[in-house]
This record gives sequence, structure tokens and C-alpha cells, in this order.
Amino acid sequence: MEHGPLKGVVVLDLSRAIAGPFCTMVLGDLGADVIKIELPETGDETRRWGPPFVEECGAAYVGFNRNKRSVAIDLHADEGRQQILGLAAHADVVVENFRPGTMKRFGIDESVLKATNPELIYCAISGYGQHGPLAKHGAMDLIIQAMSGLMSLNGDPDGRPVKAAVPVADLLGGFTAAFSVLGALLGRARGMKSDRMLDISMLDVLITMLAQPIVAYQMSGVEPKRHGNAHELMSPYTSFRTQTRDIVVSLANQKRWHQLCSIDEFSALGTNTRYQTQESRNEHRALLGDDLQRILVLQPAEYWIERFLALGLPAAPVNSVPEILADPHLTQRQTLIDLEYPPGSGNRVAVPGMPWRDVSSRMPVRNPPTLGQHTEEVFAQFGLTQPQQSGLLID
Repeated sequence: MEHGPLKGVVVLDLSRAIAGPFCTMVLGDLGADVIKIELPETGDETRRWGPPFVEECGAAYVGFNRNKRSVAIDLHADEGRQQILGLAAHADVVVENFRPGTMKRFGIDESVLKATNPELIYCAISGYGQHGPLAKHGAMDLIIQAMSGLMSLNGDPDGRPVKAAVPVADLLGGFTAAFSVLGALLGRARGMKSDRMLDISMLDVLITMLAQPIVAYQMSGVEPKRHGNAHELMSPYTSFRTQTRDIVVSLANQKRWHQLCSIDEFSALGTNTRYQTQESRNEHRALLGDDLQRILVLQPAEYWIERFLALGLPAAPVNSVPEILADPHLTQRQTLIDLEYPPGSGNRVAVPGMPWRDVSSRMPVRNPPTLGQHTEEVFAQFGLTQPQQSGLLID
């Protein structure tokens, strides 16, 4: 689709860092006109997260800010407040991820913006949500991973808790916010009132993701523990060493177990009474893991992967980032899209596109903008006074 299903929807993006910008990038990929508000001279803090840098701009900014127009406005100044009100009058959606209460201090919170535009959909993303005992506390991805219990379940069984390698609270929070905005837009189109704030709590989001261990704990009374790469409900479902590199194997049912045992090297395991059912294999998971490991380490990873995949067994090598980027599967599916930053510079970088490519643009309509790149363009479009420059920081 050339423009995407959200063509004509104007999103006023007052967010920064990861969760908010990821949400608005999703909306921009779906065709929305995203106007990214940045503080003059400093801009989105991810511009300075690095190295590496491209033209003094970090990878997180380049990765999460395509399909947007950047406008520089000082939110601390009365002039900036008036300019935000002027833009909000023309917007369909506002997205912000400040700590609760910050927008009110700026004088541009939900009630003020909706007084200007009653049909406005207002989406606020925060660590703990807009109300509750923790609402006013600051939170970033690491804090929410720890607070939610997710971090307690990640890592080696006998090791320390470990955060996920990517900011899952931020990214899932951003996805949830985008999904909520889409639902609100659909509801508005069907005549439903958009009179409630979309209150997205990253803690709520991770608690939702933890449904299985939360329910299992209540069913058993046993506190969930770390299992490393293994799965507490099935075995074998983990990583193994081979002669050359680590691989992962997932055998989730009896059919897969019989397929594994049809391979000569594993045939003896098929007659072991301790491994006859999924329940018994899980009960004897440590012994089974040792038996499998003794076999797998005798051959290179490529040997085992070829044998497993030929039978339809779920298995894969543990790839590095360079290895998966070089995989032809990504090329054929056009998983990565090509960006240029700064626009017009000739500096090219491939970034992950959206997984629903059939409803969003395959290539970005706009490359990630430089700070304030579209200020004059946007102000002229909406007939607003040009902002005065300031370098004040947002707390």
C-alpha cells in the first residue's frame, strides 16, 4: 500500500526515548502523519545514546523514528504551549510518555488539549500508569523488567536475575499503545466517544505477558524459578552444545519425540522407560538433557540441523546478530528496509520493518528527521507562528 490505512490521520508525538517513539513509528508506518515535537538544540535524548553514532545521532533514534516530521518547540515557554495547542487543534491523536503530572506542569495536559479539540485521542505511556501508589515514580525499561517479576525469571537457574537483551517493557508498551490508538480510531469512526485517556502502563503490559507463571504459581503455590533456556512445562526444550556451536531444540509433543528417536543416534532413548511420555520426560529433564548432550556434542551443528529439519523437528542454530542479518530468509521476506540518515547524506542503514508489511509501506515514506527539520514546513501548513529557539532541558 502506498500510503497505508492511516493516511490522513495526524499524530502529535510529544514522546521521547523508546516506548512513545516506537508507538508513533508504528502509526507512521501505517500511513499516519506523525509530527514529532523535540526540544530545540537538544531533541530526543536517544539522539545522544551511543556510540555508535551517525552524524552525532545514536542507533536507537535512527531505529525508531522513521516516517515522522521533526518540529522544534520549547515546551517550557508560553509561546511553545500556544504552538502545541495550535497543532493539537488539527491533530487526531496525541501520544506522550512523560512522568504523570509533567504535561499538567507544561499546561498542555489532556483536559487542556481536549478543550481545544474534543475529538482528540490522548494516549499516555508511563512506567506505572496514571494512577496508583507507584504512578508518580520514574521508570525506564530496566526498572519495569525488575518490578514486574520478569527479570526474576530470566537467567541461569543458579545465576543472578538478568534483564532481556532488548527493552521489552518499552517495546511491548509501545506496541500496546499503538494497538490502543488503532482501537480508539476505529471506535471514533463508528461514533464512539473518545472521552477517556488511553492510560498505558508498561508494568501492566509485562504483567499481561507473565500470565503463564502467574497462573501456575496460583495453581501450585510454588514460586516460579529461572530455567535458563529451558521450559518448565516441557522437555527437551532448550539449548545444547554441539561440536561447533550451540543449537536449540524444541520437542513439544509425542510426535516430535518419536521423530527424534527415529534418528539412529537417538534410537536407544526411545526405549528408555523414563522418557515415554511428555510428563515423564519433564520429570527426568536433567537426566534427559545429559543423555542428549552426550550425543549432540559428537557432531557439528550443521549435521544436526540438517537431520532435524529433514524430519520437521523445530531446531535452529543460536545465531549472532551478523549471522541472522546475512540469512537469505530475511532478504526474501524483505524483513529489513533501507533508511538514509541524515536525509540526503547518502549514509544508508538497514532497519527492521514492521511485521505486518502487507498493510504498511515496504519502504519508509520519510527517513528519520534531523532535529527541527520540518519546523517551518509544519508551522506554515497549520498557520502557526515560528518558535523561538531555546536549549532548556525537559525533566
